[in-house]
Amino acid sequence: SSGINAEWPLRPGSQIGDTAPQFGRIPRQPGCFCLRSSLHNHMCRDDFVIKAKILDDSMGRGHRRALHGYQILVKEIFHLPDGDNLKAGDRVALYTPANEDFCGTSFVRRNTYLLSGRIVDTILVVTSCDYSRKWSTITTSIQRTLNALPNKRHCSCKVFGCNGEVCGGVESGEAFSVFETSRCFTKRDTLQERCYEDYGECRMSNRGTCSWRSQRKPKVCMNVARRRMRNT
Repeated sequence: SSGINAEWPLRPGSQIGDTAPQFGRIPRQPGCFCLRSSLHNHMCRDDFVIKAKILDDSMGRGHRRALHGYQILVKEIFHLPDGDNLKAGDRVALYTPANEDFCGTSFVRRNTYLLSGRIVDTILVVTSCDYSRKWSTITTSIQRTLNALPNKRHCSCKVFGCNGEVCGGVESGEAFSVFETSRCFTKRDTLQERCYEDYGECRMSNRGTCSWRSQRKPKVCMNVARRRMRNT
């Protein structure tokens, strides 16, 4: 028995149970470690990016109880692999590891989220290493990013954090200079990263260089946040 509520459909061809896929990037030992990444990078790298409402969170567990399932209503699709037949209006299963130590995450019923993740044997899988955020917090700048990506031209740009003039490609372990033109940079600072995530758009120019489309709005965001912190 797969432990799945049969009334809630998997996607066509999906199987959970002894034949379930192996989730290669989920650590086999307890303790989940994720390298922080921007929405831009998730849009260009992950299998899917969707807007979805959580309909039910009591779906059974599958694959020897290693996964927890949610029923979701797909409201909008921003990215899918070519040939995938998922469409807006579909009610499907979304799975996440059942244990936080194995990068499991959780969602609140009746809330709508922006979600990214992987498709494994037609199954939608989201972990805490993927992108998930309540739709009510999504800014107009993020929505423009969603409509512009994934795009091969813009996806040749990457977003990375820096200390001084040395930057770390945290997803590859590489190091490079802030003067490289194929990346958009922020300081390794939670406030700056969040403001550029909300209000900056990493784009490639006609000259083939990558930069933030807007510098003003992220800076306003940081100034407002700092004033609030000083006043608390």
